[in-house]
Amino acid sequence: MASPIEETSPIYHPAKPLPFELTQHVAIFFEEKLHTQALSLLLNALSSHCESSTPIFVPPPQHLGLAATFLVHPSTTARPKTTEEEEAPNLSLRLLRLLNSLVGPISSQLSAAFSFTHFETSRHGGRRHTEPVRAASTTMLTPNGERKPLNLDRDIDTELAHSASVWSRAEDFWHAVGWAFNCSVLHPARWEHWRIWLELMCEVLEDDWDERLRIEREEQSNDARALKDSMIIRYISNSNTGFGRNRRILRSIFADGGANAVNEFREVFHHELKLSQKKTPKGKGRMKREAAVDIEADEYGDFYLTTDHEDYDTSSSTGGRESKRLRRSTMTARPKRNAAATTKPTLDPATLGQASTFAILGDITSLALRQRLLHLLSTVSEALPTHFIDLQDLYHLFVENIRSLPLPIYQAFVSPFALPYFSSAAQTTLCEFILFRLRETAAPATDDEYLTQSKLENCFLPFAATTSSLSDNAKISIALEALLTLLAESNMIVITEETKRLTKTGIIRRAEKAQYETRKNQLARLSEDMEWSWLCESAERLMFLVEELIPLGGGDSASSGS
Repeated sequence: MASPIEETSPIYHPAKPLPFELTQHVAIFFEEKLHTQALSLLLNALSSHCESSTPIFVPPPQHLGLAATFLVHPSTTARPKTTEEEEAPNLSLRLLRLLNSLVGPISSQLSAAFSFTHFETSRHGGRRHTEPVRAASTTMLTPNGERKPLNLDRDIDTELAHSASVWSRAEDFWHAVGWAFNCSVLHPARWEHWRIWLELMCEVLEDDWDERLRIEREEQSNDARALKDSMIIRYISNSNTGFGRNRRILRSIFADGGANAVNEFREVFHHELKLSQKKTPKGKGRMKREAAVDIEADEYGDFYLTTDHEDYDTSSSTGGRESKRLRRSTMTARPKRNAAATTKPTLDPATLGQASTFAILGDITSLALRQRLLHLLSTVSEALPTHFIDLQDLYHLFVENIRSLPLPIYQAFVSPFALPYFSSAAQTTLCEFILFRLRETAAPATDDEYLTQSKLENCFLPFAATTSSLSDNAKISIALEALLTLLAESNMIVITEETKRLTKTGIIRRAEKAQYETRKNQLARLSEDMEWSWLCESAERLMFLVEELIPLGGGDSASSGS
């Protein structure tokens, strides 16, 4: 499976270290919490030259690591107290993205700046060592393949640069990834900032890998020395879990905000979820008393209603009697109901599907970032299986986590049009692995490594799922849609009468097998209706593909592999 590495890498500026005096000034600004002045000074130094051959001043790793912490730290995102703290994330993002695009991640020393040091410093804030905390590596790899000492200048004497930084608070990269995706489901206010941090990290990891691959090609090296020093390999190798490392990495990418995910990937910063007063959503605190009060009729209005459970603290100075009375009177208040209020809400399949999409794995940006990380892992596995995991085993882990997802999210991962980061070859491989896992045991085996029209028709098209589950049969149908589309895009399929017959046979077989499933409670029946609609609509799309769409633009040959 070929990975879609860019053929032409960007031309980066040469890098030179920031002058000593300027480094001192920036460090002092950071220590005095004059973040905007420090970051503006670095931005001015970075953007002072425009010609591609002109060297650009690169800040030391300590400055860049602190700037990345500003993107997600509660003091600059959730609870900023000053204008300096409030504006720091935007300036930091500009600085880091500009540096990555102009100089590149290697010459920028981002590998050293973005090194996790959780187990080198105290979990509770103190430093384990008396000397300043430095970057993990003392050398850097230049674009020419040479090694030179890092620019280790004056240390920054501030907690945000050490024990309170994201690099110290997170156990490793995958802890931060898991918590970020938990926030995408549970805490939208925090996800707003973690999303930006994670997008930046994906950009840097991808650019770092591509640049090192370019170096390998230019040097015609066979030992992959540059790739072995890549940031993503370090993050994989430094995962502090030992046995089960690879499964934990996948669990972090598919973190869904459930109890298990939250227990494994806890919040990174102290009191991270606490918002400042001006960022607290409307409705918090004690509500105004607007409704009428009639004690004899047990109508208390909203006199005792609050949205903050701390108002019911039994440890108040009144001794607890009042708080118990408040609780009891609130429970006895019976507001009048009208006919509309007593009607049970109804859910249609579309509503259930949308709720599943946004409740299980977050919004569409969350899904895209998850797929982006999966694609990066597959690229690494293909190039360096001995340093990570064999590509085939990795796709088995993909299927473990994707096959059980609700249909809307499953389709987003499987469809070649929903998310942009998987290549056609990767998408084909994923669909094949899913079909091999879900299809009925009567389906024949094959030794063909690549997907062909013959393999699709003989092994996949006419078969149902191994179970009578509506969801499983719908997932097989959706995967078949994807494979038909991918073959057509590669000009590797010619629709024949046999293709149409096998497609119809599979549609009927899946519908008949799924009819054995029965559900009793109302929510289950609504879910069943939704799954039936997915199965039927997918069947219609399959027939449209083989009868109308692909014959109009289909390929000339089905003999070559993908």
